[in-house]
Amino acid sequence: MPKRCFSVLLPVACAAAASLANAQPAPQAPATPQAPATPAEPPPAAPAQQAAPSTPATPAAPASQAEPRLPEVSDPLLAPPPAPKNVLRTWQEALALIRKQSSALQTIRAQVQQAEAQMRIALAPALPELTATGALSHHLLTGEGLRNTDPPSIGTIPDPRTTWSADLGLRVPLLAPTAWYARGTASEAAEAARLDAREVERQQVAAVANAIVTTVTAERLAEVSRVSLQSALSTLELNKRRAALGAASSIDVLRTEQEVSLSRSQVVAADESVMRAREALGLALGSNEPWGITPSIRLDQLALDARTSCTPENRIEARPDVRAAEADVRVAEREVKAVDYTYWPTLEAVSNVTYWSNDRATANGENLTWTIGGLLTFRLYDGGLRYATRDFNQATLAARRAELAEVRRQAAVEVSRALRGVRVAEANLEVTARSREIARETARLTRVAYLNGSGTSFDLVDAARRLRETELQFAIDEFEVLRARVAALLALATCKV
Repeated sequence: MPKRCFSVLLPVACAAAASLANAQPAPQAPATPQAPATPAEPPPAAPAQQAAPSTPATPAAPASQAEPRLPEVSDPLLAPPPAPKNVLRTWQEALALIRKQSSALQTIRAQVQQAEAQMRIALAPALPELTATGALSHHLLTGEGLRNTDPPSIGTIPDPRTTWSADLGLRVPLLAPTAWYARGTASEAAEAARLDAREVERQQVAAVANAIVTTVTAERLAEVSRVSLQSALSTLELNKRRAALGAASSIDVLRTEQEVSLSRSQVVAADESVMRAREALGLALGSNEPWGITPSIRLDQLALDARTSCTPENRIEARPDVRAAEADVRVAEREVKAVDYTYWPTLEAVSNVTYWSNDRATANGENLTWTIGGLLTFRLYDGGLRYATRDFNQATLAARRAELAEVRRQAAVEVSRALRGVRVAEANLEVTARSREIARETARLTRVAYLNGSGTSFDLVDAARRLRETELQFAIDEFEVLRARVAALLALATCKV
């Protein structure tokens, strides 16, 4: 079965797949065991070299220590899971997809547009206002009387029965402290919305990076599970042949069949994990279809590409969520102070130009009038509205300050945990690599002893199980190192999508 090598910032990653393939012997027709023959002395175990994240894994065994070969087997579960319809090839492609399809980004950018539009709404009351109105009147009930004519006469009044007018009005605020201050508050709110957008972008980048690593990890685990199943099937075939020749008991066959069943269940679970990981990657990219990763992708290069869209920061206060919380506090402080400006009067200059169809209805006896004046408004009592508004805004300010303190604490813990997670992941990988080498050598020697008649099926099955467990754990820990490094990068960074 073809294997794929995923580089994970560590040379040991590619060596893992190669050494795993070397541990599986090539197929060959088994020789008929001869009972009276003296068991061959197993070759001495090669010294296991401690695997470190910066050094390649130790090869399985020298070519001089030849190992008896297991039978070749085939099984439907050995076939890899179906290839996804959509395949992600580069980090730039991932950014383009989330920029175009991410619902979270579209939502937060719409909110930024709303906040910027609110700035103009707040500015409008402080700018001149020009209005035009028209009026049309027709009297349905009339009477007889003295009409306002020259000379006066008796007739139907009012006369004329239909009148109309057109008015052009101009209002120029001369003193509007509330509107002026509200404009500054709206500007602060727009800045807070932009910082919120930066935080959402950081979270989206982190979600996509995590989904990519999870998908690659799931596919790697599926490959390792199939290798384990192939080894278990080969061991089962060998035991069946030995049982047919009288060199093994039915208990040996049943024990290996149990091991095959366990390997099959792990393959099924690994395939489901691959499908779920692909679906999660599709959701992170803003798609309702599963997305896979191209086999040629290099995760170390992907991590380096992520730095092009995210700028590392050197302090907690520079994180977008902390800056957004600080901006929210500033907005709340301005809301409290805004109440003070409602006690100020407002002064407006007003001017109206009116045309009347009935010139006798105007003060100057002409069809056209033009007035200019000033309007001073001083709100003396409003039923306690301003006092209640101040109390409400002060409570909001207290809540925003508490949220800021919580965001700072959460950010500090997240950054500390992310940096510590890198050290923990590297230490776990080193321990698991050492355990895997020991389990691999133990399984090899156990097979040699069993094929030469000096071992038991229990030893064979137990060694295979331990090797499978360490292989799976190594694959997990291998990608956990990259996941931890990406998380450490994004924990204290500002991203732009």
